[in-house]
Amino acid sequence: MTMNFVCRLITIEDVLKCSYGLNKTEISILRYLIEEKEELNIEEIQKKIKKDRTTIQRSVKKLFEQELIKRRQINLDKGGYVFIYSSKPKNELKEKIIKIFDGFKESVGNEIQRW
Repeated sequence: MTMNFVCRLITIEDVLKCSYGLNKTEISILRYLIEEKEELNIEEIQKKIKKDRTTIQRSVKKLFEQELIKRRQINLDKGGYVFIYSSKPKNELKEKIIKIFDGFKESVGNEIQRW
């Protein structure tokens, strides 16, 4: 979906990039987790995104810290653990983006009033 905004067309990915400071890899991972609708580990994400493990781990960490994805720990029988990741519900993500735009709208309105 594209919109005419600030004299140019933007995508939802552009909105996510600006709202959360996401890069292309982070957006690709988020899109993949939304589409898959299941929990995936780093290796499974890495196979799809085709980036090195540390890039995937760094990107997933940022998405988790931004509360755009969920993380669950699975304890392994032989000791240790592995994290698996999934997208937050799409409706929850939509609400987060709408709140960001509401804040943007208010800021623009305030600037226009001061002008």
